[in-house]
Amino acid sequence: MRKFYLVVLLTLLVISACSSFGRQLPNRDLAVVPSTQTSPVPVHVVKHAMGQTLVPVHPQRVVVIDPWLVEIPLALGVNLVGAPDPTKTLQGLGLENKHPGVENIGAVLTPPNMEKVITLKPDLILGTTRNRDTYSLWSHIAPTVLLKVQSNGDWKKPFMPAAKALGKIEAAKRFMNDYNIRLAEFKQKMDSRLKKTVVSVVRLIPQTINPLTKGAFSGVIIEDAGLIRPPSENLDAKATQKKAGNPVGYNISPEVLTQIDGDILFLVRYGFKDPSQSKIAVNKLMAEPLWSKLNVVRQGKVYVVDDYYWLTGSYISANRVIDDLSAYAIGAKLCLFRAEM
Repeated sequence: MRKFYLVVLLTLLVISACSSFGRQLPNRDLAVVPSTQTSPVPVHVVKHAMGQTLVPVHPQRVVVIDPWLVEIPLALGVNLVGAPDPTKTLQGLGLENKHPGVENIGAVLTPPNMEKVITLKPDLILGTTRNRDTYSLWSHIAPTVLLKVQSNGDWKKPFMPAAKALGKIEAAKRFMNDYNIRLAEFKQKMDSRLKKTVVSVVRLIPQTINPLTKGAFSGVIIEDAGLIRPPSENLDAKATQKKAGNPVGYNISPEVLTQIDGDILFLVRYGFKDPSQSKIAVNKLMAEPLWSKLNVVRQGKVYVVDDYYWLTGSYISANRVIDDLSAYAIGAKLCLFRAEM
């Protein structure tokens, strides 16, 4: 891996020697804006986790190197030219037909392909502190902004800083206002049921039952919606981290299924290779002796929801979760398990 990065660094040094990067900022990356345009590009200073960088006021070719941030330029209408495994993100959100030009720069769980990114000629690279080890390399390709990240559930904190880097701060403010308006409407429609409805969220993964807490992505939105959680899930990211070693959830055994009971239970299936394995896992869960004794099961209020936007994301996914909360908590949709019980 060191040899690979050395080769990439040498390549970038050659590129930077043949390019004009403009004026450097103190203690900042070398990349500003390549002067390939016929007229100067308006720039502004963006402060971020690694310092401050001169960035185009309205970037035209954005590459995202952390998959957690992919939704932000999509939501804000910025031209995204490259991202890790964009097909998965776009299909998960049903946006594949609206953004056909996003190039794949690598798998989600592997380092992005720098050579591919170079060919895309970005004028802004957007990542998180998880990319800090290769930050100097990215900075030689284009202006690079890294945002602080603590938990995938904490989607709102990086949204506005990312919007500033993308030149979309006013649009982002409107979007956040719309998010809050939707939540206010939800609370109004729930009325007296709001503080009486206990919402449980469980991730079913191979061999494991995994309750998700308030530190998870969906947990943040459910808390914003004013709903209450079972005591076992009423933990913030810090408390969940202390309990389980991660900030979003923990594993339980079938013997303590009563801990996930509530008035509504959202079941998220994740990590299965194919639908048949997922179905087997669901049937195994339903065969557990305590499952049929849960109040939420007896009331027919267990709902399977989409793993993509319930587990992680940003503004688009957050609104999809609100859609589900509205449909199942207010609209009282038919329980997806009723026919099988």
